[in-house]
Amino acid sequence: MQHLKITDEIKNLDISNIEENLFFYKYSSKNIKPLLKSGTHDISVENMAAYNSFKGEVYENIIYEFLLDYASKNDSITQFVLKGPHQNKIDKFYKTGLMIDRSLQIVYKSNYKDISEFDALFFTEDALYFVEMSTSKKTVSLNKRLDKKYALLKVLFPNIHIRALIVLTEGTVGLKRFPSFCTIWITKDLEDDELLKKLVFNRKKNGFVTKYKDKKYIEAYTIEHSKFIYFQTLEWILKRCRVKNQNFININFFKNKKLSLYFDIYTKLYIGFMDVDEFLSLVPSYSDYIESIFITIEKINSKEFDIVYYVKNQNGKLRRVRLTKKEISIKEKELDGFTNAEVRFMKYLKEEKYYLNKNQVSAIKEKIEVLKP
Repeated sequence: MQHLKITDEIKNLDISNIEENLFFYKYSSKNIKPLLKSGTHDISVENMAAYNSFKGEVYENIIYEFLLDYASKNDSITQFVLKGPHQNKIDKFYKTGLMIDRSLQIVYKSNYKDISEFDALFFTEDALYFVEMSTSKKTVSLNKRLDKKYALLKVLFPNIHIRALIVLTEGTVGLKRFPSFCTIWITKDLEDDELLKKLVFNRKKNGFVTKYKDKKYIEAYTIEHSKFIYFQTLEWILKRCRVKNQNFININFFKNKKLSLYFDIYTKLYIGFMDVDEFLSLVPSYSDYIESIFITIEKINSKEFDIVYYVKNQNGKLRRVRLTKKEISIKEKELDGFTNAEVRFMKYLKEEKYYLNKNQVSAIKEKIEVLKP
């Protein structure tokens, strides 16, 4: 395993050699321009959130610029993926694969839908590294994202070690909770408000020419990898888990390594549907008019799996329903989230043979214990 050691320049956020390049990146700065113009210290919660988000963007670009230079001086890094103003913008014609999106970030798309974004990607002599950078002092949500990104890259590159470089700021908590595949770098906080102002009001759009033209620096679309089709994989799982018995679920199907990766990518895997009356006998308090009920096995956390229902109402809203011994949990899902997109796809797979009754679901729930690590 290669040891990636942070330099003093990166640790101290000494941007003297990279500052000019920062003006050529795209920023989501529209909402903070009035704030920076006013110069007021009385900042609302909404404005502070926008400001911190912008600062996070700038921090990400600073670290990316550092990594470009770091790669040029580190022989163990064999390939480094270009993004932002450094890449050639050719990827817009690609439907599925690693590519650059409209905001010039590195993403994996499946049928034009963004599945995951990577702050940076590079190959060493023995691994593929993905990079996550954050100015937040809390790491819970970052840790959750790591599982999905690691699993996705493991599906795309099954024969390569996958590792992560995590770049955080001083005072960040929860550092001991990161997985063993992570290398942690800690830098000073980004506190240069003058730089932030200059980047908002003096951004440059033309005239940039990257100096990173060595063969080590590559375009995302040129990387060869296994194919992963997001929605068709869900369909394959629904059908494959019934191969031995069309009327019931083979729980052992979910125990193999590939399915464990899919649990980390999707969180939940669809195993069937349920009639409205059958569902209401389980949850009689559910008062909305129901269109469809989707049954999933969901990875609740690293040690627990459970049956979770996704209920599409006739008014278009989607709700997550989980039944435990203590309570019935009902939570609304975002209309533009992944789950809504998934159920829109899954509803076209409805067939009588995929419907499960409550007794079958209860039997599956009892067997889920075998999925625990």
